[in-house]
Amino acid sequence: MAVEKLKYAVALVLALVAAAAVAPWPARAADAVIMRLNFSPWGMHAAYFGGRTQGYYKDEAIDLELRPPSQGQMGELLVGTGREQFGITNADSLIKARASGVPVVAIMADQPDNPYSVITLKKSGIDTPAKLKGKKISWFQALERGLLDPVIQSAGLTREDVELVTVARGAEVQLLVAGQVDALFGYSFGQALTLEQRGFPVNVMPIRDYGVKMYGTVIYTSEALLKSNPELVKRFLRATIKGFIFAHGNAEAAVKEVIAHAPDRELSLETKKLLIIFMLYNVADYAERFGQMTDAKWQSSVELLAKGGDLARSPVPSEMYSNAVLDSLPEAKALAARLKTPAK
Repeated sequence: MAVEKLKYAVALVLALVAAAAVAPWPARAADAVIMRLNFSPWGMHAAYFGGRTQGYYKDEAIDLELRPPSQGQMGELLVGTGREQFGITNADSLIKARASGVPVVAIMADQPDNPYSVITLKKSGIDTPAKLKGKKISWFQALERGLLDPVIQSAGLTREDVELVTVARGAEVQLLVAGQVDALFGYSFGQALTLEQRGFPVNVMPIRDYGVKMYGTVIYTSEALLKSNPELVKRFLRATIKGFIFAHGNAEAAVKEVIAHAPDRELSLETKKLLIIFMLYNVADYAERFGQMTDAKWQSSVELLAKGGDLARSPVPSEMYSNAVLDSLPEAKALAARLKTPAK
């Protein structure tokens, strides 16, 4: 009898173990995550909107909310204080925040080279830095004047030789067309392409043509989140990179998800912008792994702003960024390989 009871007990245990092996684990509760964008939604944000629709963030147990810039609020401060979790911002803005003591850190580069440019209408005849003397240039409040210095200084001009007109984001194109400013400071593949598509040929003076070696946009989080929950950072970056891979092969479909949230945007125009951006990703910086950053590039980025006297202090590269999470993701290598072929 004892033997039979023992056999029964063993059989019962084995049955329970087998049942546990095939039973689904309870679904992990999704983390509510906010990502603060650097501009109102447009083509460059297609990977995030498209990736969310494809379910990549959901697959990583992330409930992602994408928020555009908030008037009067600094995205880096919202993320740095833990009110929000991630953001995409311009490198100059991140440097300024870090210099002011905001504990934010870049976890993946987006644009490896800064796309800022001085953009003028061809009919104005302003096609060299020297011709900017005495002219009005539209300017976003968050920008640092040091970004413009290499352009005007190449012509022997100083900041006093130009007038910067602070404008709201989105108004710069209309002001240029209306003749209320003589030039705008914007993206070579952003406002410039918009103007061309609307029948206004432009001259473009990219700051990178004047010796600037600086990151464009970067994805960032807070120091606290990176230290306390690197697994969430990893899941977020993995889903984000999958979004980039999706957008690379399905540009128009990804942009449609942007248009759904920004119906004032034009599908064909924003798709063209996205395809240009993917061409700009195919550089030596990303030969092995998309989004990798270096001390040298961050040092150069900081020095540009410090030289212009725009920083409270000069952050060192080691506090500006971390490749640690990115380097653990094979998806970053897969995206780098895909970028060697044209997006479509």
